[in-house]
Amino acid sequence: MREPARPDGPTGPLRGDERAVSTTVGYVLTLAIGAALLSGIVIGVGGVVDSQTDRAVRGDLTVTGEKLTAELEGADRLARLAEAGRTDPDLDAGEANVTAAVDVDLPTRMAGVPYTIEVTADAVRLRTERPSASIQVPHRSRVTVEPTTLRGGPVRIAYVADDADPNAGVLEVSER
Repeated sequence: MREPARPDGPTGPLRGDERAVSTTVGYVLTLAIGAALLSGIVIGVGGVVDSQTDRAVRGDLTVTGEKLTAELEGADRLARLAEAGRTDPDLDAGEANVTAAVDVDLPTRMAGVPYTIEVTADAVRLRTERPSASIQVPHRSRVTVEPTTLRGGPVRIAYVADDADPNAGVLEVSER
C-alpha cells in the first residue's frame, strides 16, 4: 500500500508550483511601487504648499505693515494737532495735558506663523523666522518715533508729550 503523498513533499500535487512566491513578490512589488509614488506626490505637493505658505506670509506681512504704517502716520497727525494747542498763547502750558493714543488690532500670526514688528524712526519692519520673510514699509512722521521691537499682535501707538518742550514729544508703539 502506498502512503498518501504529502502536499509539501516532492511527490505531491504542488510539485514545481511557484504561484505562492509570485503572489508574495507581486504584493511586495505593488506596495513598493505604491510607496514610491506616494512619496513622490508628498514631496511634490510639499514644495507647492511651502511656496504657497511663503507667498501668503509675505502678502499678510505687507498688508499688516501698511496698516500699521497708516495708523502710525495718523497718530503723528493727531499728536501734532494736540501739540498745536499747547503753543496757543491763551492756554496755560502748565494746565495743558496732552494725550493721544491709537489702538491697532493686528493679527498675532501670519498664515499660522508668529512674527515680530520693528519700528524705527523712518520705517516699520515685519519679520518671520519660518519661512524666512521680511518686509519694510517706510513712514513719514514729523513727530519723533521711539524705536522698538515687539511681537506681532494688537498694539497701541501713544504720544508721550514733553512737559517742557511742546516740540519734543515722541510716539511710542507698544504691545496691548
